[in-house]
Amino acid sequence: MTPTSNKGRTDRPDFLARLQSAVPLLAVYFGLAALYAWQASRHPVPTIFTDELELTQLSRAIAETGEPARRGDPYGLATLVAYVLAPVWWLGSAAASYATAKLVLVLAMTATVFPAYGLARLVVPRWYALGAAAAATSVPALAYSSILVEEPIAYPLATLALWLIARALAAPSWGRVAAAAAVCAAATWTRTQLAVLFAVLVLGLLWLAWESEPVRRWRAAWSRWDWAGAITLALGAVLAFSALMGHLSTSWRNTTFLYKDRIFEHASWAVGALAIGIGVLPLIVGIAALARPKGEPRTPETRAFVVTSVAALGAFIWYAGIKGAYVSTVFATYVYERNVIYLAPILFAATALAFARGIGRAWAIAVAAAATIYVVNAVPIVLQYPYYEAHGLAILAFANRELGWSERKIDDALVVVSLVALAIAVALRLLRRGSLAFGVLAGMAAVAIVAWSMTTQVYAAEGERILSKEVARNLPKPYDWVEQATGGGSVVVLGQQISDPTNIWLTEFFNPAVRKMWSLDGTAIKVGAPILTPDLDATDGTLTPPPGTDYALAVNGVALQAPIVTRRKSAVLYRLDGGPVKLREALVGRESDEWIIGSSDEKIARAAYTRYDVSGDGPGFAVVKLSRVGWCPKPSLRGTGTATVRIGPVGIGPDKQPAIARITDRRTFLVKDCKANGVLLNTPNSPWRVEVAIAPTFSPNEIDPSKSDRRQLGGVLDVKFQPLFGG
Repeated sequence: MTPTSNKGRTDRPDFLARLQSAVPLLAVYFGLAALYAWQASRHPVPTIFTDELELTQLSRAIAETGEPARRGDPYGLATLVAYVLAPVWWLGSAAASYATAKLVLVLAMTATVFPAYGLARLVVPRWYALGAAAAATSVPALAYSSILVEEPIAYPLATLALWLIARALAAPSWGRVAAAAAVCAAATWTRTQLAVLFAVLVLGLLWLAWESEPVRRWRAAWSRWDWAGAITLALGAVLAFSALMGHLSTSWRNTTFLYKDRIFEHASWAVGALAIGIGVLPLIVGIAALARPKGEPRTPETRAFVVTSVAALGAFIWYAGIKGAYVSTVFATYVYERNVIYLAPILFAATALAFARGIGRAWAIAVAAAATIYVVNAVPIVLQYPYYEAHGLAILAFANRELGWSERKIDDALVVVSLVALAIAVALRLLRRGSLAFGVLAGMAAVAIVAWSMTTQVYAAEGERILSKEVARNLPKPYDWVEQATGGGSVVVLGQQISDPTNIWLTEFFNPAVRKMWSLDGTAIKVGAPILTPDLDATDGTLTPPPGTDYALAVNGVALQAPIVTRRKSAVLYRLDGGPVKLREALVGRESDEWIIGSSDEKIARAAYTRYDVSGDGPGFAVVKLSRVGWCPKPSLRGTGTATVRIGPVGIGPDKQPAIARITDRRTFLVKDCKANGVLLNTPNSPWRVEVAIAPTFSPNEIDPSKSDRRQLGGVLDVKFQPLFGG
C-alpha cells in the first residue's frame, strides 16, 4: 500500500531519486576539481603581476580591516573576488593562505559545471546536458583556476547569469528576472567586462516584449511607413547608445570613432582562439544549431535559449573587439581570447542541442562554417608559451614544442581541422537523426572535442606551472624570510631603477610585513601603486617623510646608515625602529644588471652615485669605471661612447632631490665596445656626489636583430671610494 497520507514518506523517494540523478554531475565536478587542484598545487608562486599582487593586497586589507586598500591607501569598491579570498589570509602563513586561495578558486571555477548543466538542460536530455557541462568545464580557460585573478569566479557567475536569463525568458516572472539581474550584478562586481550580461538580459526582455501578444496585434496593423519609422527609431536608439557609451568609456569612444577597422580584427582573433582551444567543431555546430530546423516544435525553453545565445554571442564578441582594439592603441597587440571564454558554455549547450535534436538548417551551417573557417585561420600563429591572454592557443604551442611543427605546418593544419569540422557538420546534417551512423559520428565527435579541449587545458596549465617554477627559482628562500626576520614588523622597500621587479613583487606577496614601496628615482611605479619617492631632507642622507616602519629593505644599489638585520643576495634588511631613513650611499640610474640606459630620443645614458656617510673615509678618490666588455660585436659593428663625469659636494635641488652643489672636478674619457675605461676624481671632505653621462648609447637589437635587448645601453657602471692611504 502506498503511504500517500504521510507527506514525509512520499517525499523521501523523490529526494533519493534526485540525489542519485545528481551523482554523475557531482562525479564530474569532483573529478575535474581534483585535477585542477593538483595543477594548482604544482604552481609555487604567482606570476601574473601586478594583477595577483593587487588582488592580494585588497583581500588582505579586507581581512585585516574590513575595507579594501593597497599598501594602506583606501581603494574604494574592490572586486568580489577580493572579498571571497579575504578569509584565507586569516590562516597566518602566507604560503598556507596562498595554497588555500588557489583551492578556493579551483573549486569555484570548476563549479561552472552546475549552471552549465542547467543551461543545457533547458534544451536537451540530462545525459547530453551532462556532456555539455563537462565540456564547458574542460576548456583551456580552466588554466586560470590556479591564478589569483577574477576569471575563476567570473566564469561560473557568467554561466549562472546566462542560465538564469534563459530561464527568465522561457517562463517570465518578476522573481526570475530579479534573480537574473542580481547575478548579472554580482558578475559585473567580479569583473566589469561582465556588464555585457545586462545587455544580454535587456535584449532578451525586448524580445519578450516584441513577441508578446499585445505587440503582435499592434504590429499586425503597421503600414510600410510604420515599419520605416520603427527601423529609424531603432537606428537612432543604437546611435544614442553608442554616443552614451563613448561619453562613459574611453575605450569605446577611441575605438568606435578612430579605430573601427581594428574592432573586427580583434573580435575575429578572440573568437578564433576560442574555437581553436575547444576543437573548432563546437563553433560551427553550436552556431548552426541556433537556427532550428523547420517543423521542429518550438518550445519556450528552446526559443529562450536561442535568444539568450544570440544576444550573448553578439555582446561578448563586440566587447572583445572593442577591448582588443583599444588596448592595441595604448599598450600592445594581443589575442584576447579571455574576453570571450564566457561563450564556451553556450557553444557546448548548442552543440549538445545539435547532437540531441538535429543540427540546424543548411544555410546556417554554411554561414557558421564560413565564419568559423575565417576566424580560425585569421588568428596569428602565436607560439609564446604560456600565453596568458589566450590559453586556447596552447594547442599550437603543443604542436610546435612537442611535435616539432613549424608555423607553416601549423597554419596548414588549422585549415585541415576547419575542413574536417565542416565535413562532420555536413555529415550530421545529412544523416538521419536517431540512426546508428548519426549516433556513432556524434559520439566520436563529442569524445574528440573533449579530448582536444582537455589536452589544450592541460598544456596551458603546464605552461603556467613552468613559468611559475622558473620565477620561483630566483626567489630567495624561504619565501617569507623578511617576515621571519622581522617577526611581522612593518617594512618599507627602498630601491632604484627597478626594471625587473619580479623578486620584489614576490617578496611583498609572501611577506605581509612589507607595507610600503619607495624608490629614489620614481621607478617603484613599475611595481604597482601606490608608491612614494621621498625627498632629501639633509645632505647627510636623511629622507623625508619618515616611513613610520620598523624596518627597511634596501635593494639595487641603495645602502642605509642603520643596523643590518639580515641580507639575501643584493637585498639588505635594516632596522629603523620607526625612525627616518638615512642613506649611506646610493647609486641611481643603474639597472639590476649594472648597465646604465638612456632613451631612444636623447641617446644619452645618465646615472649618479651619492656618498652620504663620509665619517670614516679620509682623503681619497672616487673611482668611476665604465665597461662595454659585455658587448663585443664584430669589428665593423663596434662603436665608441664618450663619458663625462662630474663630482662635487651634495646639495639639495629645487625638486628636493640630491644634486651637486658645485662641481669640484670633471673628467671626460672614451668607452669602446669590448673594452672598459675609467677615471679617478678627487673627493670633497663632505658628502659628495658623482654624476655620469655617456653618449651615444646603442641598442643591441638595432645593431644585431638576433639580440632581444632593445634598451639604449651606455655601459656597465661601477663607482667606489678609494682611500688615499691603505684600502
